[in-house]
Amino acid sequence: MNVYLTDPRAEKATGNKRGCLALLALAGLLWLAMPAFASRRPPVVHHRLEVTIDPSAGRLEVTDELWPVDPKKGVEFLLHEGLRPRLLTPGARLSGGERLRTSVPARRWRVELPETAASLRLRYRGEIRHPPREGELHATPGTLSSQGVELSPATLWYPWIADRLVTFQMRLSLPRGWHGISQGRSGDDDRTWREDRPQEGIHLVAGPYRRYRRRFGELTAMAWLHQADARLAGRYLAATGKYLDLYSRLIGPYPYAKFALVENFWESGYGMPSFTLLGPTILRLPFILRSSYPHEILHNWWGNSVYVDLRSGNWSEGLTSYLADHLLKERQGLGADYRRDVLLRYANWVKESDDQPLVRFHGRHDEASQAAGYGRMLMLAHMLRLRLGDAPFLQGLRRFYRRNRFRIADFDDLRSAFEAVSGERLKGFFDQWTKRTGAPALKLEKVRVERTKKGYRLHGRLIQTQKEPPFRLRVPLYVQLRDEPQAESHALEMAGRRLDFVLELKKRPVRLRVDPLYDLFRRLDPAETPPSLSALFSADSVAVVLPAEAPPPLRRAYRLLAEAWQARNPRTRILDDDTLRQLPPQGAVWIFGEENRFAGRLWNSKEKTVAGSAGRMRLPKGFQPDDGGSLVVATRIRRPLGLLVLGRPEQARSLARRLPHYGKYGYLWFDAEGRNRLKGGWPTSGGALEVPLAPQAPPLRISDHPSLLEQLGGDIRLTEPSHPPAGQPQRHRQAEGGEQQQPD
Repeated sequence: MNVYLTDPRAEKATGNKRGCLALLALAGLLWLAMPAFASRRPPVVHHRLEVTIDPSAGRLEVTDELWPVDPKKGVEFLLHEGLRPRLLTPGARLSGGERLRTSVPARRWRVELPETAASLRLRYRGEIRHPPREGELHATPGTLSSQGVELSPATLWYPWIADRLVTFQMRLSLPRGWHGISQGRSGDDDRTWREDRPQEGIHLVAGPYRRYRRRFGELTAMAWLHQADARLAGRYLAATGKYLDLYSRLIGPYPYAKFALVENFWESGYGMPSFTLLGPTILRLPFILRSSYPHEILHNWWGNSVYVDLRSGNWSEGLTSYLADHLLKERQGLGADYRRDVLLRYANWVKESDDQPLVRFHGRHDEASQAAGYGRMLMLAHMLRLRLGDAPFLQGLRRFYRRNRFRIADFDDLRSAFEAVSGERLKGFFDQWTKRTGAPALKLEKVRVERTKKGYRLHGRLIQTQKEPPFRLRVPLYVQLRDEPQAESHALEMAGRRLDFVLELKKRPVRLRVDPLYDLFRRLDPAETPPSLSALFSADSVAVVLPAEAPPPLRRAYRLLAEAWQARNPRTRILDDDTLRQLPPQGAVWIFGEENRFAGRLWNSKEKTVAGSAGRMRLPKGFQPDDGGSLVVATRIRRPLGLLVLGRPEQARSLARRLPHYGKYGYLWFDAEGRNRLKGGWPTSGGALEVPLAPQAPPLRISDHPSLLEQLGGDIRLTEPSHPPAGQPQRHRQAEGGEQQQPD
């Protein structure tokens, strides 16, 4: 199960906050209770489940027959503490029942079987009530209620046996008007589900749904909504067909019979095998179809059919981000911007004590783990692609998928796939980027130009300045030649701390830049890291200075906002401006309120400029504040500084939740209704990685790498489908001869 849960009103609500590995909640359970998968090719146990659910009472009753079993060894399993098992296999004996500390209250049970037993049958019933906790990443490990049912393997709602994958068939008994969904194929009325390919666990979601579906060849797209909305369902069904087709062509055949959008009864973003569970606000955000939704569909290749070996690190999240979020940005010509943001998150959030190698990364639990784990793996995939070329890179992905579908795979499996298609030895590359922490930091020195008989010779020195041992790098170097439409690219092989290089050029070079497309996983130069909100939120210590002269309702609102952030980061201090002679000399500082004594040092409201280390920075011309709007700006004068001006007191609670999700931006404007009207970042330069080589040297003229989608050929259309005008019949078009179904 892949989890992403964030404030649904944030502009990148689920596009940037996709936290958790498949079955992350269960991972902690495995390590605490029993060994994780002892083999990457574990045996499979089959479950035949008869499930009766009484949502209003929070109760379920299950009869389960599971096989194969070994009478000599018996069966040992975990089950939710609220469910008491009773054996139905003649001659079997139940023992154990000791409590375990896991993601849910649990007990460990042991069953001794008669010598002739070919299966184990048991029945259990009881309550499972873990109401969602608003605002937390793991809002619930599973619950049954009158609003809906969400049960995952981490809920331990069925007998969980260590070191086993599962297949299953399941029949549901639900209240009238309710429907349930799980992995695999459904039978009549969606009351039976069957999955014959090995799974990591069994999911069950149920509720009072209106169901839509559309066929795309042999695959079925589904949309399950709480209220009839054919227009919304049609958008998701059409998008599902497009993304299933795209990734089937890119990687290999889709591994399941269906993919379903399922509306949750609380705000969430979960990805299960063959369906995704989105909250009612999140699924209606317009950008979800082109950000989070393709990411969750792609997880059915990476993580939900090729499973992650938790003992050796999580390759799935970063690879999925690269082939979903990054790929779609790359197609728009924004790939370099996306990679810069990845490196910026690493620079802002990952301190030395927070860093971890990929082989120890299991899933996101905070901003630092996401920046280190997702970002490092995403950049590993990008660097590998540039090293091998687009065609071999895709061949390696396809081989990895083909050989490991419905199996558990690790970094060695990934490496061997790329070695097989490229003929290269990649162990050193993978070891460096999966087993090391830290990142290289680069600097140019001793750059000079020499005239020769044949043209020009460019001399320079490249240095790795990080305190960790040097990395082995292939460093991209771009040189802009006079009167040339595009900069010339070079690749330098760097194995040590220092590399002296010489480039022979036919025309006079006018500008030199190291890695302007952000193709390397590295520490950004300070000049490449613009002031941003994430620099304030990630600081080791933060002071929030409140305005004593603000009207009382605003003073209370500012304090409410400050206390909300203090709850997120205990290192936050809250101060009043009338008690200070000067701003605190250390750490990041937020200045709240235009009435603040210190606000004028940062903000000139008449000129709409912000003070920074390099002078005053002007907000874009599009900035036209109206009455009741809120302004947020980040700047830097020797340390991160921020200004927040509320237009209305009631906006404080909303901004307290939303602003941490806008971390990459340097300025924001929200109108009186709380809608974001302006966002952007401050300009940057190459700093120690860029050298002008002529007076008034023009900027580099470079293009990003061609989209990986060009390898597929043809016209790749991923835009949202058109819809009939309001008031027109909402009957879906038939796709590829498939049958259409209106809501039940």
